[in-house]
Amino acid sequence: MSENDVQETAKPKVSLFDIRNIIGALLGIYGVVLVVVSFSTSSSDLAKVSGINANLWVGLTLLGFAVFFIGWAVLRPIEVDEAQVEADKKAVEEAAHRPHDEGGTVA
Repeated sequence: MSENDVQETAKPKVSLFDIRNIIGALLGIYGVVLVVVSFSTSSSDLAKVSGINANLWVGLTLLGFAVFFIGWAVLRPIEVDEAQVEADKKAVEEAAHRPHDEGGTVA
């Protein structure tokens, strides 16, 4: 096991609820729906918009952005610094056990 493998297992990666994955999934779903709908566009509807199939182009653009967001999340995952998490927990516990001023005023 190399040193890089040890560092990767020491810092867990949080990616399930990463906002980039959620945005990418939503954009992908909307993109697929628009591309599918674009195949049923009639010639009279195309004539109304100067022959440009807007559903197709917007759907493909949304799919491109979905790939971008999901690729970004895969290539640059969020890493949790366990030492910082433990330090933050300790600071919160110490603050919770400190006596508070009963009068409500700050001296």
